Amino acid sequence: MKFIEEKRVHIPAKTEFIKRKYLNIQYAKGDQRRQLDIYLPCSGMGPYPVIIDIYGGGWYFGNKSSYKLEPALNLLRRGFAVVSINYSLSYQQQFPIQVDEIKAAIRYIKVHANEYELDSFKVALMGESAGAHYAALCGISSSCGQIEDKETWGNSEVTSDVQAVIAVYCPSNLGVIKEELDTLGLEPAFKEVGEADSMEGILFGGRKPAEVPELVKLADPHTYVNKNCPPFLFLHGDQDQCIPILQSMTLAAAIKQVAGLTRAEYHIIRGARHNLADFETEEIYNLEEKFLRKYL
Repeated sequence: MKFIEEKRVHIPAKTEFIKRKYLNIQYAKGDQRRQLDIYLPCSGMGPYPVIIDIYGGGWYFGNKSSYKLEPALNLLRRGFAVVSINYSLSYQQQFPIQVDEIKAAIRYIKVHANEYELDSFKVALMGESAGAHYAALCGISSSCGQIEDKETWGNSEVTSDVQAVIAVYCPSNLGVIKEELDTLGLEPAFKEVGEADSMEGILFGGRKPAEVPELVKLADPHTYVNKNCPPFLFLHGDQDQCIPILQSMTLAAAIKQVAGLTRAEYHIIRGARHNLADFETEEIYNLEEKFLRKYL
């Protein structure tokens, strides 16, 4: 079965324990997809450092406040506010409008921080898979003023810069996924990888990545790496058959080369696959908390 033919059912996040929450906030005009949910810690006093969580789903599936929010909610229990955002899926709007939407959400949170007890100077992006790709792309491009349209999307008085990014099995160069899996000796999770009907092909308007090199470059965080990149924490499994570990490894190396060795922290999770459950451990949560406390 092709990836885009899968049947997905929304499984809501377990947020019953959270006493203070603000749901379905419109962060930009237009589509109903442009909404976010805010969750505040059950203890402590604001303003709280903020994690903006971007769900993954091959750019094609997903909704805010799903079960994929669990890693971020674990960090909420450790004193961080969590924002779960929606964005247009790849079959709904043409890339890179999703980048504009996410940056609009970042600016909305900064402008309205006081209303929700949030610290506008301590904002991190967090995502897995396609969500990690968007987190990396937004975090890096914002640091050099690229893919930026504040006048159209509102709240132009603030930037979309963030102070940190956590990227779990992060895609980067979407034009070489098949070749990298082959290099690693891994069988692709989906046979259509690299084709027009692959998850990355749909992101590019139903075209093979090889046919649209300009879009591959536009979507590649490598394109925007600069000395002002925010600090990154990368986590990736060495048995990932969907997004090969080389995707995040080469991005981490590029950030280190240009912005400095301390700007990217990289962890290989031995035996882990393209499965969020392989990353839901106390050891990994401790790594994430330590990283965020260092930069937030």
